[in-house]
Formats: sequence, structure tokens, C-alpha cells
Amino acid sequence: MPAVLSKIDLHSHSKASDGALSPSELVQRACDRGLTHLALTDHDTVLGITESQDAARGRLELIPGAELSTMWNNYQIHIVGLFIDIKSQSLLKYLEGQKVFREERAREIGAKLERQGFANAYEECRKRAAEGASITRGNYARYIVEMGKAQDTNEAFNYYLKKGKSCYVKTQWPDISVACDAIKASGGVAVLAHPRRYEMTNTKLRELMEYFKSCGGEAMEVGCSQMSHNDLIYMTSLCKKYDFMASLGSDFHHEGPFRELGLGLVIPEELKKVWECPQAEKFNFPSEA
Repeated sequence: MPAVLSKIDLHSHSKASDGALSPSELVQRACDRGLTHLALTDHDTVLGITESQDAARGRLELIPGAELSTMWNNYQIHIVGLFIDIKSQSLLKYLEGQKVFREERAREIGAKLERQGFANAYEECRKRAAEGASITRGNYARYIVEMGKAQDTNEAFNYYLKKGKSCYVKTQWPDISVACDAIKASGGVAVLAHPRRYEMTNTKLRELMEYFKSCGGEAMEVGCSQMSHNDLIYMTSLCKKYDFMASLGSDFHHEGPFRELGLGLVIPEELKKVWECPQAEKFNFPSEA
């Protein structure tokens, strides 16, 4: 896979959830890397959108978004909402419910980590996050690395935080249909995030996409960081099969060699791009993007 730098990145995170940078710092990094369009898609929150929009004004196009956690057949599935209205009452009501789920889970993970020898884990992660931010497994993963108990966040997940590990906490997130309804009620587009990361068979993945489509899902991430050429070919075929629009995103959280803003993001020319939808018109996407 060529290490190209896309000028469009529609999946990123800030300190409003589990990113390492403030929304303003994230915008600065995107500008430094030559991006023209960036979507801020923090986990189940729009807390950082206004700050990022202010920082982006006159420099790049900031697309308001959010990454919503859902459940399907006992899998946690992430749905990205793009071009959303962050003042939508339907969306805000949904996010308020998610905030309760996330707070309960965060405290339970913190308690489990304390039993593993991490003193005041929840309080320490809360201090490192933005005020009002949702504390996620990503926050805990970086904290575990900081404490010298893992080499990187992947190792932290694999040893402590993944399903089946000592500090994993199962949460009954809403059904995909509920998230899609909230996104669409806000005027946004529902995008299936990083399909290859769900560790399911191709048969299960196709079933997921069929259900997502039936719930009003309109797009999927075809271009993702760390994607092999064969996976890109397969994601392209699924995008065509289910008549989805194609999106792309690094899922950037923090500085590192693998998920940098814009890095390795490609979409085959024959696919309809998510920025060709009516909701994207006001964001000045170039016709040849």
C-alpha cells in the first residue's frame, strides 16, 4: 500500500474523547500535514466541534462528526456520523444516553485496573482528558503505556482492555438502527467505520453490512490506515455490492507511525465518494478529490 498523504481525512479524535490533542491542536496538525478537509469524530460526543471549527476557520474545512458505539450480534460496531447538526435535539438526546453508559463503563474499567495495581486509574485518566470528555478504553490504554506497563496502546489493549482480558467491561450499547436514526435526524450521513477491524468472518461482515443498510446506513470507510491492498480491493467490492458511498479516515488518536492524519488513505476512482452527497456541498470539496 503506497504511503500517500490524502488531503481529506474524515475520521479523527481529540481530547474531547480519547485523542491526545486538543481540538485546536488537532486542526493545527492537520494544517501542518497539508489537509484541506478534516472531520472531528470523537466517541459519542460533539464536545470539541465548536473549538475545532473556530481553529479551522480560514485554514481548512472542518466537518462536524461523531463516532457512535453500537451493538450488533454481540459485536461492538462503530458508526460515524458526518455532516451532522451538533444542535440537533435528537442527536443530543442520544449522546446524553451514551454519556451515561460511558461514565459507568469508565468507572468499572478503572476499578478493574486498580485491582491490577493501577492506583486511582479513573481519576488519573480524567485529569488527563478535556473537561467533560468521555473516558474510553483509548484513554486507559495511553495511561497504561505512560505507567510503563505496555510498550504501546495496542499492547495495552491486547493485555488489559480487549474482550476477554482482565479489565474489559461489556456494555450494552444501542442497536445500530438507533444510532443511524439519530445521525439522520441531525441531517447527517451514517458511515460504517473501519469494517476490517471487527475480527469477523467475511460472511458475518456481509451480514453486518446488510443490516447496516437496512437501518439507513449510506456509506462505509473504504480507505483506512494500515489497510492491505487485498483488503482495499475487498472493501471496494463490498462498497459496490451494497451501493454505499465511500469514505476514508485515519482514525487518528495520537502521534505514531501507523495512524497519522491523511496517511495511506486512498479510495478507488470508480466509487461514489461520501463528499458527493448533498450534505457535503457547503464544505467546498474539490470535484477531483
